Amino acid sequence: MSAFMDRMRRAGQRPTDGSNPVLEGPVNRTLLGLSIPMIMAMFLVTAFGLVDMLYLGRYSREAMAAVSLAFPVSYLIHSLAGALGQGATSFVSRLTGAGEDRRVRNLLWHVLIVLGAMTALLMTAGLIGAPALLRRMGADPVVTDGAILYTRIAYGAAAFGLFPMVVNSLFRGEGDTIFPFKVMAVALGLNVVLDPVFIFGLGPIPEMGVAGAAVTTAASFLVASLVVLKELGNKSRKVHFERAAWSWDPSLLTGLAAVSAPAFVANLSMPVSAYLITDMLTSYGTDAIAAFGAGTRLLSFVFLPTLGISMSMMIIVGQNHGAGRRDRVREATLLTLRHALTLMAFLSIPVILFPRWALGLFTDEASVIAAGVPLVRWVTVARPMLSIVNITAFWFHAQGKGLMGMLPNFTMRVLLEPLGVWLGLRAGALVGGWYGMALADIVGGVLCTALLVWRLRSYMADAPVPATR
Repeated sequence: MSAFMDRMRRAGQRPTDGSNPVLEGPVNRTLLGLSIPMIMAMFLVTAFGLVDMLYLGRYSREAMAAVSLAFPVSYLIHSLAGALGQGATSFVSRLTGAGEDRRVRNLLWHVLIVLGAMTALLMTAGLIGAPALLRRMGADPVVTDGAILYTRIAYGAAAFGLFPMVVNSLFRGEGDTIFPFKVMAVALGLNVVLDPVFIFGLGPIPEMGVAGAAVTTAASFLVASLVVLKELGNKSRKVHFERAAWSWDPSLLTGLAAVSAPAFVANLSMPVSAYLITDMLTSYGTDAIAAFGAGTRLLSFVFLPTLGISMSMMIIVGQNHGAGRRDRVREATLLTLRHALTLMAFLSIPVILFPRWALGLFTDEASVIAAGVPLVRWVTVARPMLSIVNITAFWFHAQGKGLMGMLPNFTMRVLLEPLGVWLGLRAGALVGGWYGMALADIVGGVLCTALLVWRLRSYMADAPVPATR
């Protein structure tokens, strides 16, 4: 077992002997080696929201509902970070596969310029526009005020959230998933320790409630930013500071935007979907909103390992696509489907069988748990289909086809899920809404399965024929 784990760790780190296991090693072992630290890092990122909900659920149901209400608006920061990160991982992996290391280091400078511009724009838009969006939803005034306070702090510290997440994505593109995991482990450790201190108050630190959760997250990501900044001075990396590598190259921005811009639209679909669904749920009261917030975070936690595998697939597909190894692209894609669906089925069983226990991890409010049980149980049943949606999206992103990569998540989140909830609420009230959401996931998964199989066959059929001697 120890030997197996050692191989997995080595596969997730950048090589030190000049070899590249992403292009040369066994595909299955490399996929698992990249995925293990990636999955752990994804768990840590999601755990920020889970830890907040665990503490706030013990603080008050209004505080819990406030964070749920704020989620669609505050998630815009993560949407942008994720989009830039997907573009960065895709582009770095393709450049690495093609052996263009100098362009990788030049891309770093261009990414930092984009980060600075996007941070300024995001902070301005969020601080001005978020309160109006939250007030429009018509929730209880106490809940709305808490949500506004939370989003103001989140947007004020947006730079700390964007920088480490995007630069870690550059590191992943070169084939290192270990260091990003370590960074998030440090940040989460701080969040776990500081959350109760700032939420409930301790000694000279006053009780801050919802604001305490936001302050703790900002402080944790500030530390993560400093750790990542120090690592950029590591000359043994493909991605590191090198002044001589800098030259203005619009093609790098174009290549980054080809994936990042559509990915941003796709990532934005999650908060848009949550906003639309939360808006529909406001007429069902605070319990319904709190149940949706707790339930979706629980579902995200269960779903996350498959997301980590999908992102690892993007590294392998990107580098091998850049190197012209279509046989390895096909093998990695099929292995990812198999591992993701198997893992999702395994993780779903406890939640499906014991939904009250699962929700009880987030709140001890009986009314919130009762409202969320059908959501957790039936949407979890359909969740494996969402794995296929993400695998399809990342498969296109890995090849630089951002628009095609945008369609799966946009269709699922913005069209199918809100429509399913809307129809379900009218047919069967709150429980019907949860059933409608589950049915939407199934429909989206079936559509993406057909799309991925069709495009993978075309991809292999279009492979260049090796020249004969």
